[in-house]
Amino acid sequence: MKYMDLVRSKQPLVICLTNDVVKNFTANGLIAVGASPAMSAHADDLKDLLRYAGALLINIGTADERSEALYHAAMTIANAYGVPAVLDPVACGASAFRKRIALELLEQHSFAVLRGNASEVAALIGERVQSKGVDSQAAEDVAAIAQAAAKTYGLTVAVTGETDAVSNGKEVCLLHNGSAMMPKVVGTGCLLGAVVAAYVGVAGDDTYEACAEALSMYAVAGELAAEAPLGHRPGHYAVHFIDALYTVTDEAVRQRLHKEVQA
Repeated sequence: MKYMDLVRSKQPLVICLTNDVVKNFTANGLIAVGASPAMSAHADDLKDLLRYAGALLINIGTADERSEALYHAAMTIANAYGVPAVLDPVACGASAFRKRIALELLEQHSFAVLRGNASEVAALIGERVQSKGVDSQAAEDVAAIAQAAAKTYGLTVAVTGETDAVSNGKEVCLLHNGSAMMPKVVGTGCLLGAVVAAYVGVAGDDTYEACAEALSMYAVAGELAAEAPLGHRPGHYAVHFIDALYTVTDEAVRQRLHKEVQA
């Protein structure tokens, strides 16, 4: 888990263009893993901030015309500075508007990681997965979706759900960890995109391993939070989860991790 220590020691600045519902939770979660969050909503601001950033997150959860233009402006700046970016195409499997935004971003800019659930990622490669209940997709289906998307767009893809799959187009890493409580707290999925950005921001070209490590740490933290007192209640779980992100250790991740790699 070398990137866990790197994030905590380097404290990368992660610029988040994320949805209005999760900004506070995302900022607190990034601080808990050791990163430094910044929320920005103006291109002129981004010209300065991205110069010092480790990574950029674009989450289209509350997209509108103004934010759509900002996404493109941010990506143009990030690509010019060589700042790695993560795209979270929230609900693009259920909305033509969101799908168009995500596709145009992928086609016009260079991203390091695409992170979404099975229906979202499948929509971006022209496949159809039922939007409700995607977390029950079989592991082999999630792996195939991740690998196909990675090949299509030439980046690292993380498909998250009951089983997480990370692919660089050549191999797929399947992760069988996490807690059923995680979807019961708004923002856990969106925060994951930011955490992936933090890990990618200290990883150089090793985005595949960094992404797999981020998902591994995150899922184990989810398990630890559920085991805390009253962790079976969403309100308590949300607090325990932030605490777990702050306290989770390399040893805990290694002991709990259920991982398999497919060539």
